Amino acid sequence: ENPQKSFLCHHNRKQKYREKMVAHRLIIALLVVHSSGSVAGFGVPSLRSFRPTSALNLEDHIADMIDKELYRLQHMQEFEDEWNKKNAAVLDTKLPEQLDLGDDTLSEPVLHKQIVRDRKLAEKNPQMYCADRCVATGNCDVYEDMFDLSPSEVMNFCEECVLSEDEEPCDVPDKFLEEFSPYDLKP
Repeated sequence: ENPQKSFLCHHNRKQKYREKMVAHRLIIALLVVHSSGSVAGFGVPSLRSFRPTSALNLEDHIADMIDKELYRLQHMQEFEDEWNKKNAAVLDTKLPEQLDLGDDTLSEPVLHKQIVRDRKLAEKNPQMYCADRCVATGNCDVYEDMFDLSPSEVMNFCEECVLSEDEEPCDVPDKFLEEFSPYDLKP
């Protein structure tokens, strides 16, 4: 045999062996990378997962608050029953029979404010008071109290003296003249 031919055969075998080894190493490296995702030094696969984490990193008191609210929502009927039981005495709709509220006690603050407004209106503008409160609504309490007149006398006074367009003299109560000047009665 030819030594050169033998050398080439041996060299070709070594070359093919090297190529196969390189191919095997590449395949193994690809398999390791593909199966583990990443490779640390010297081909040791890392243990890190590529799944996204679902941790919320909440403080304990916030997590407890969320847990309690979830429990409350899941057991709503129990909570409603407990609330109704606690508040049954407070929310009792029946009033005691011996309790007498009277009509005056409930409307007293509203009436007091209205009387104060009526007095101011009667003092500042008698014509407006007579027109808006006395003649329109029949509520002449301020003039009834001020002049010691009956409701019909106050209505006559308002219609004949305060709201009258006539120039004729009218019967003005004496107490009115003490309280107001005659120039307040302008038609």
